Amino acid sequence: MSPSDRPAILGGSPICDVTAWPRWPQWDATERDGLIAALETGAWWASDGAAAQSFADDFARFQGAGYALPFTNGTHTMEAALAACDVGEGDEVIVPGLTFVATASAVLAANAVPVLVDIDPDALTIDIAAVDAAITARTRAVIAVHLAGNACDLDALVALCARRDLRLIEDCAHAHGTFWRGRGAGSYGDFGSFSMQQSKLLTAGEGGVLMANDPELMERAWSYWNCGRVRGRHWYDHPGYGSNLRMTEWQGAVLAAQLARFPAQNRRRNANARALDERLVQIPGLAPQRRDPRMDSQGHFCFVFHYDDREFAGLSLRGFEAALAAEGIPLGVSYPSLSTLGMFRDGVYGARLRTSAPDLTTVSLPRSEHAARSTVWMEHRVLLADGDAVGRVADAAERIRSHAAALVRA
Repeated sequence: MSPSDRPAILGGSPICDVTAWPRWPQWDATERDGLIAALETGAWWASDGAAAQSFADDFARFQGAGYALPFTNGTHTMEAALAACDVGEGDEVIVPGLTFVATASAVLAANAVPVLVDIDPDALTIDIAAVDAAITARTRAVIAVHLAGNACDLDALVALCARRDLRLIEDCAHAHGTFWRGRGAGSYGDFGSFSMQQSKLLTAGEGGVLMANDPELMERAWSYWNCGRVRGRHWYDHPGYGSNLRMTEWQGAVLAAQLARFPAQNRRRNANARALDERLVQIPGLAPQRRDPRMDSQGHFCFVFHYDDREFAGLSLRGFEAALAAEGIPLGVSYPSLSTLGMFRDGVYGARLRTSAPDLTTVSLPRSEHAARSTVWMEHRVLLADGDAVGRVADAAERIRSHAAALVRA
C-alpha cells in the first residue's frame, strides 16, 4: 500500500480539504443590520415588534401554509400543536421510532401516551402500515417526521388520518425546503412544526415556527403560545391554559436574513445531493436514503446513507465513520431508536402520565434499531460546497472500501 493510496486513518493524506466545507451557521452584514434595526426599535418582544411574526409569515408562504407563529423552539411548537388539537390525558399519539426524543417528549408533556411504531427501512420515515395497525379507540393524532428532510408518504398519511378522524402533525424540524408534489412540508397536516436550532437549515441559535391552514386551529395555538389569552380580550384575562412561547425580535431579525438566502442554498444542496446519490449507489455496501419521486425538493438537514459492513470486510459502522472523518468529512450521527432510550426502556416515562402508563419498556422496533446502527449522517454544510468537493466524499468511501480489510486488522 503506497502512502498516496493509504487511507488517512492509516497514515495517508486526507482526500478532502476541510477548508472546502462552508461554515455553519452562515451570516453576513444582513443579519447584523437586522439585529441593529431590531435594537433601535426598542420593541424587543413579539407583542410590540414585527420582525418575528413577519419572518414566520414569510416562511409560511415559502412552505405553502396559510398561517404561522414564531416560537421559542421546535419542541414547544409540537406541544402547542397537540394542545390546539385537544390532545390530553389518556389519549394516544403515534410517533415513529427513529427521531429526536422531542417528538415523543412533547406527547408526554401533554400527558398523552406516545405509541412508538417502526419505519420504512429504506426511506427511514414512518411506516404507513404500522401507523394503521397501531390505531386504537384512544388514538387522537399522528406525528410524522420528515427525517433528514425526506418527506413521509404524505398522500397516504393525509388519507389515512382523514379516514380514521385523526389529527396529523408534521414534524418538519429537518424539512425546511422539502416539497411534496409542489407544496411544502408543513402545509399538508393540521400543523407543521419547524425548528430553528443551531444545526438546522434556518437558524437563530434557537427558535421555531408552527404553521397551519385552519384559522381556528391556529387561534387555539395562539392562545397556548400567548399565556392562555384570547385575542381581543383584556391582557390579563386568561380563560385557558397556556405558556409564554414567543420568539424574540432578535431571532426574527436573524431568521429573516437566513430566509433570504435559503432558496439558493436549498437548490445547491439538492443538486449536490442528487449527484452524490449517483456516485454512492455505485459503491457496494452503500445506499442513499430512498427518495420518493413525488418529492420535488428535499431539505437535507443531513445527507444520510445506509452502510452494510459485509461489503467492507466487516468494518464496523463506527470504524467506517472514523475513517471518513479522517478523510476530512464532517459527520453527525444517527438518533438512537426511541425504543432503546432509557426514558422508555427504564419506565421513566410513566412519571409524566396521570393515567395508568402502558408498558413501553419492551417495545421492539427492529427497523428503527437497525437503521440507528447502520446509517451514516453527513452534515448538511458539505452539500453547500462546490460539486468537485462533494464528489470527493464518494472518492473517500471508495478508498476506505478498497482497504477495509486492513482497517479491520489495524
